[in-house]
Amino acid sequence: MIDNLDELVAKAVDNKQEIKREGLRLKIGDSEEDFRISGIGEKTVKIEKFVKYEDMIEAAELGKEDSLQLAIMKVIDEFEASDDS
Repeated sequence: MIDNLDELVAKAVDNKQEIKREGLRLKIGDSEEDFRISGIGEKTVKIEKFVKYEDMIEAAELGKEDSLQLAIMKVIDEFEASDDS
């Protein structure tokens, strides 16, 4: 495994098109989630995932406490708009 920042950046940037096609699969809670690597730059890697509202409700109904869907739903549910105009 690469342990040097400059090597990591160089390899990512040099191979960004191929790496972006690979995607990313992560285990979150009881399920595996697929993410798209949408950007690779000199400082960061950007990943994306579309999460349907229906999947959030289903995760809540099934009691999937450690799911990505429920985590996002919690952020939305607990959001309070600021009074700044």
